[in-house]
Amino acid sequence: MQVAQFYELTDKLAVCNSFDELKDCCELFCQLTDIPYYLIGIIGQESSYAPTIRLLSNYPEEWLARYFKEGKQQADPVVKYIIQHQSPIRWDKLIASDNFNSATGLKVFKDAAEYGLFNGISIPLKSSSENIAVFSMAIGKRTDANSILDNAQMFCHTFATHLFERYLLIELSNTPSAKTELTKRELECLFWACEGKTAWEIAQIVGISERTILFHLNNSTTKLGAVNRQHAVALAIKKNLIKPNI
Repeated sequence: MQVAQFYELTDKLAVCNSFDELKDCCELFCQLTDIPYYLIGIIGQESSYAPTIRLLSNYPEEWLARYFKEGKQQADPVVKYIIQHQSPIRWDKLIASDNFNSATGLKVFKDAAEYGLFNGISIPLKSSSENIAVFSMAIGKRTDANSILDNAQMFCHTFATHLFERYLLIELSNTPSAKTELTKRELECLFWACEGKTAWEIAQIVGISERTILFHLNNSTTKLGAVNRQHAVALAIKKNLIKPNI
C-alpha cells in the first residue's frame, strides 16, 4: 500500500455517514493490504454482566453464527487480550504466550481456521466513553501470510482508530437524544459521590443543604436509569460523565 493511497482512504472514511459506507472503506482497505477479512467489534458496557456486542464485518457468516451460538467469545484469546492490553497483536504470537494458550482458546483459532481465518492481527481500541472495541484482519493459509500482516500492521492501527471514531459518531447520530441531560449541579454532586463523600459532606463542600444534595442525586439516578445512587455513580464513570479535576 502506498502512503498516498492510505491518506486518500482515511479522508474518505472521515466523511462516511452510514455503516454501509464504513463497510465500503473496510473492503477497500482489505484490497489495499491484500488481507481478505476484517471485523470491528464494539463491546458496550451499559451492563457489565450482559454487555452488548456490535459488529461490522465480512467474516464468513457461518463462522460468526457458530462463534456466538457456542459462546466462543468467552474463550477467545483475542477478547481476553483486548481487555488487558493496548498494543496490536498477531494471532500466532498471541497464542504462543502462556497467558493466552489455553486449550479452549486454541480451539477457537482451530475452529476459525476451518472457515479460512488461519491467522490475523487484532488492534485493541478504547473510547472516551464506556466502549471497548477490537479491529481485526484475518488471512487464509498462505506462505507469505505473516509478512503481509506485518507490513499492514502500521496501517491497520491508524485505520482502526479512524474507523472506530467514525463508527461512534455515526452511531451517536442514529441514536435518539436523551430526554434529559444532567445539570451542572447534578454532575457536581455525582463527582463528589464518586469521591466517596456522603450527602452531608457534599453539602458542606458545595454550600447548599443536604436535602438539596439528595434531590440532585436522586434526579441523577433517575436520568441515568440507575437503580440506586451507587449504580448511578458506576454508570456516570462508565459513560465518562465524571472527569478528573485537572
